[in-house]
Amino acid sequence: MVEAEIEASMVMKPISRLSESILVVSILIGVFTQASVAEDLVFENEIIPFLDQYCLECHDDLTAKGRLSLEQIAPQIAGGPDFEKWRIIEERVKFHDMPPAKSDQPGSAEREVLLAWIQGKLLETQQPGYPVEAKLKLPAYGNYVDHAALFNQTTNRPVIPGPPRIWRLRQGIYGNLDIGDARLKRAHALTDPLVLADSEEFRDYAARYFIDEPSTEMLLANAEKIVPIRSKSALEVLAKEPEAPTDDEVRSTIRRTFLQVLRREPEESELVRFSQFYHDVVKQNGREAGAERLLMAIYMRPEALFREELGEGPVDEHGRVRLSPMETALAVSYALGDVPDDRLIAAAAEGELSTNEAVAAQVRRRFEQRPKRFGNSRVMDFFREYFHYSYAVEVFKDKPERGYYLPHLLVQDLEHLIQHILEKDLQVLRELLTTDHYFVDFEYFQDKEAKARIPFQPSFRQPSNGNNPVKSDPEYATIYGLPRDWIWTDQQPVRMPAGQRAGVLTHPAWLAAWSGNFDNHPIQRGKWIRTHLLGGTIPDVPICVEAKVPENEHQQFRERVVAATEKSDCWRCHKKMDPLGLPFEQFTHYGFHQRTELGRPVDASGAITFVDGKIESGGVVSPIELMERLGNSEHVEQVFVRHAFRFFMGRNETLGDAATLQQAHAAYRNNDGSFEALVVSLLSSDSFLLRYVGESKP
Repeated sequence: MVEAEIEASMVMKPISRLSESILVVSILIGVFTQASVAEDLVFENEIIPFLDQYCLECHDDLTAKGRLSLEQIAPQIAGGPDFEKWRIIEERVKFHDMPPAKSDQPGSAEREVLLAWIQGKLLETQQPGYPVEAKLKLPAYGNYVDHAALFNQTTNRPVIPGPPRIWRLRQGIYGNLDIGDARLKRAHALTDPLVLADSEEFRDYAARYFIDEPSTEMLLANAEKIVPIRSKSALEVLAKEPEAPTDDEVRSTIRRTFLQVLRREPEESELVRFSQFYHDVVKQNGREAGAERLLMAIYMRPEALFREELGEGPVDEHGRVRLSPMETALAVSYALGDVPDDRLIAAAAEGELSTNEAVAAQVRRRFEQRPKRFGNSRVMDFFREYFHYSYAVEVFKDKPERGYYLPHLLVQDLEHLIQHILEKDLQVLRELLTTDHYFVDFEYFQDKEAKARIPFQPSFRQPSNGNNPVKSDPEYATIYGLPRDWIWTDQQPVRMPAGQRAGVLTHPAWLAAWSGNFDNHPIQRGKWIRTHLLGGTIPDVPICVEAKVPENEHQQFRERVVAATEKSDCWRCHKKMDPLGLPFEQFTHYGFHQRTELGRPVDASGAITFVDGKIESGGVVSPIELMERLGNSEHVEQVFVRHAFRFFMGRNETLGDAATLQQAHAAYRNNDGSFEALVVSLLSSDSFLLRYVGESKP
């Protein structure tokens, strides 16, 4: 009997460590039932054996190389606890980064089965409306959505946009409303309760902000201060006249205040409600208090603090509703600037924003006839936040050994370059990444008599201090590699020395912004290229890791970086960043071009790796070659379109936006790299103009 049991046990298929772990977890916490495992035979028959054979030797609970254990990994990806682990597995197996080269390797068919299974599960989480954790809604996680699924598959499916939303106003919009008038801020001690958070990513994201109790208190305080200034005539009618106002006068005052503050007519129900509110307060506290509270209530209407994008009208066959005409007018206005566009509001009132084509015409008009006040300010905001070069003024640096480091002038020069490229509007991204023409020490002043802008050399007007010349000094231009005897000219941009500069990423303003106080920062530069140009992802730095480059006066900075990141645990992530950032060691942390460091030639080589899009990968010998490859890549164009989508939509893309992204990229390419065409396509798309409510039309 015993012998028979032993023989039976010998012929039974052994249970793997991973299977045992999943079985224990299933029994103890009931996460995975036998039914759910049985439904996914691929996981049981293909995925578990793959992980057992090729992964668990290094990634079980005991070994956990790279602090990654797969021994108890949950088979549920969508909504499961190990989403990030599965994403890492998919990426490393796809690029043959796992298993390591010296280990047993799976066959191509085995890899394809694993990748297909993981990718299918990951795609479930990227569908529109799928509930994801809060952090995945932030711009830093936009690249988690599969790039190939967005661009490599021709889609005739309808766009499934985001849900209705209420989007907190940003500081710029609030400051241009009566309630937060920036011109009255100092004189009347108004506060800024709607400040945008500092970030290396896009700042005005609908998912990032809400109004809490302290913010509400500040908003109420602002309203209390503004009402006596902005609504004097209303207060006269409601509180100062000898005779109490008639019902018609109260309604008329409410109507005028709605038009003044909210830029719309009140509905009849609102007239009734606010009139009754006024009379109720008057009975309790008198006419003056009634008038103040009535006007403050209008100033504190949600639409004076939020952008309402709820949609109205019938639900179409795909479960979508269209933004109301006023919502559309304000959405386009605030996508391009901080002030409501009166022409768009008039078009909304006339019913001229009811089609995508009509909205596209209005957006084109905005580019052709820019509003006199502020223009399309959000266009430049996009490039400031995308490249993050403005941060150069925040990075403290000592005065260089020679020349001058004037970061605000460097940022100003770069802004002129970007504006110049946008004015030509031809191959905008390629020009931004590869041009060797820069503006140097350049600014305009407005000649009121001639009614013209006159170029001048701003360094002449710099105050004298330790880092600035007393007057204009030819050494300021040496940061660009120009000789000390270079003569300033108003015929700009000017060509840089051959082989030294290529676009924004080799401009001193960008280099300084992505540097430290005393050294370069090739890791951050490489991370920016990986995420903003290649569309990749980089995991957060583990809490236990001390991210610090060791000091060694006898080693070049590149050598110290390599020494700090060559350990296998570090290199798993750094190999996706460092080869992209190290070519910029050709420049100092101020942005000066350098050929030697510590008396030895600088190694400016690098590589483009871990990409499967339309781009030439492999080694590069200089930042110039790197930028030429990136600037001429269709894949990089597509990633740029994705970032433009996030900025102007205020949210991350989902697979439901694939058609919008493909159409926007086609508009950009078909119009010779026109950024205007790209923006027109985005702002007249279904992703921008519709909201998904999930109820099909009966």
